[in-house]
Amino acid sequence: MGLPGGFGSILIGALMSALLYGVTNLQTYVYYMHYSEDASTTKVLVAAIWVLDTLHVFFVCHMVYYYLITSYGVPTNLEHLTWSFSASVLVHSFVISIVQLFFVRKIHYLCRHQLRWLVTIPIILSVIVHFVFGIATVVVTLLNNALSAATHNRLYTSLPAVSAMALAEVLITVSLCVLLYQSGSRSAVPRTKNLLNTLIIYAVNRCFLTLLVVVAEVTVDADDLLAWAVGMNTTIPKLYANSLLASLNTREHLRSQNWGKSNIHMNAVHVAKLPKLSGNGKGATDRE
Repeated sequence: MGLPGGFGSILIGALMSALLYGVTNLQTYVYYMHYSEDASTTKVLVAAIWVLDTLHVFFVCHMVYYYLITSYGVPTNLEHLTWSFSASVLVHSFVISIVQLFFVRKIHYLCRHQLRWLVTIPIILSVIVHFVFGIATVVVTLLNNALSAATHNRLYTSLPAVSAMALAEVLITVSLCVLLYQSGSRSAVPRTKNLLNTLIIYAVNRCFLTLLVVVAEVTVDADDLLAWAVGMNTTIPKLYANSLLASLNTREHLRSQNWGKSNIHMNAVHVAKLPKLSGNGKGATDRE
């Protein structure tokens, strides 16, 4: 009775989710302390991510408490998905879609004008597919919360959603790496090349962890290991939220490492300014 594989994996996922939520709080605090000059839209974006992440960890904690405490000794409760599971999937879909579109915006600015939509449209479509199937998962589980139905419907709801998320993640990482590499190869300024190489490493590292968990979730979902899929599903939004916050909070470090005391302002939201800087040979570095 209950989830195949038991609730141990869900408990582990909830603990990891709570741990990563602490990192989200720290990164949000660091952002507002050090980047008060950012545009209002960026501040609102960070606030929205924090609120959604807070809601997500609340729903995850409720789900674990319901199954492990409230339903102790009531085996019939273990045959159904509680409402907080559907709510966590809804927030999960919003967080991942927002973060991926944030990086799509960066790619849009980095691309040459002729290639912007050619590169970004496939990624946007993948994000939309993930979001639509995520909402479908929420609707289906609310209409029929039986575990047997959720296991049967996963091939038409959760599995396509996770697959589209993985595809979008790969496309984002490959696009960022290629565009940053091309910008660095055209630059005659050593510091700009070093900066762009560092950004490539950051992009790969960001993708590696999130993609590793996403691929693992696709695997266990395809193998009908629902408990492990739910456990991994609780941690993925936290990884995405922290990847966005990390991309914003590393700007000061990158400035100090690559530009010293230069007065260049490297804005992560307008990272497309980097190719313009690297494209002319008389940037701020040459004037030092």
